[in-house]
Amino acid sequence: MFRTIALIALCILFPASNLPAGLLINEFVTGTSDDWVELSLVGAENEKMDISGLFVTMYYGTNEPLGTEPVTIYGVNRPETPYDDRFIVVHLTSPGIPDETDRTGDTNRNGHVDVYCGNYSGSLWNSDGVIAVDSDDDPANGGIIDFVFYSNRDGSPNETILSYLASAQAAGHWTSSSEESPQECAVFIGAKGLPSYSGISRKGAGDSNSSADFIITMFQTPGRPNLNLIITMGNRLFKPLRKTITMIPGHRLFGTGEIPVFVFAPCVMKLRIFTVTGVQIHDSPRFPSLNPGLRSLYWNPLLQHRMPPTGLYLCKIEAVNPTLRHSQEETIYIIVSHYR
Repeated sequence: MFRTIALIALCILFPASNLPAGLLINEFVTGTSDDWVELSLVGAENEKMDISGLFVTMYYGTNEPLGTEPVTIYGVNRPETPYDDRFIVVHLTSPGIPDETDRTGDTNRNGHVDVYCGNYSGSLWNSDGVIAVDSDDDPANGGIIDFVFYSNRDGSPNETILSYLASAQAAGHWTSSSEESPQECAVFIGAKGLPSYSGISRKGAGDSNSSADFIITMFQTPGRPNLNLIITMGNRLFKPLRKTITMIPGHRLFGTGEIPVFVFAPCVMKLRIFTVTGVQIHDSPRFPSLNPGLRSLYWNPLLQHRMPPTGLYLCKIEAVNPTLRHSQEETIYIIVSHYR
């Protein structure tokens, strides 16, 4: 009886809508022109949370809540939506861009929900920094839901950042270090900070409030499950994910001209298309430099000066990485069909 009464009392004092449940910082980047933080919700399949009133912040400077309309994150990816409900991607320094909310859905059709904040324009620092999910932008009043401390461990920690760290440690949201420098308990982002193509990903669903929860990865996956696999690239810059692709010009699914590749190292890529007799019919401009991860190249037969007839074509994919002084070529097969 006493246990039942105690549980009822807890439900009254802490309504379910105010409980942070399993809202976690799942991935973040610090070396880009548009730093972002990915949130995930770990819990039961029916678990969900409106996070619009929360802050995702490094505390420094001016900050704002995530939205003015409901933005709901779910513990499971619901089949009725065309985007992944398990993740919300927060862009920290992008004021003026309309948020994607429960009402709008995924308006830019990138497979996840994006929200945009007008926080401190210089965040996130690619040296010492903190990221918090908080009920406001004050680290000292007990509203922290999740917290990460990261550093390049250069021996010269920023004193303001350390004050935020002290508040999180006092609230039990980050572990202390037995080392002399407090930077030693941080997630290490490399002596020079993160490259623009790298990110920090949570290793799993657990949360020990320590740097052990996170790992540097070469593959940024905003709005998708983290890719923490150690992939050996050898001397390869990329790998085509399909050796044969069927394209049906004008078709809703097979007419996009998408050629999926997995990129192992930053590189510049281009395509050349040939007939089976060796006549070149397309020479693409160089695609913008592609960062590691799942990427797509495109050749749309509808945009050709002369529509290629039904038949088999050879697609030569070329990639160059000037820094590594390495290049690679791969050939795949494209079947163009005008029959539906």
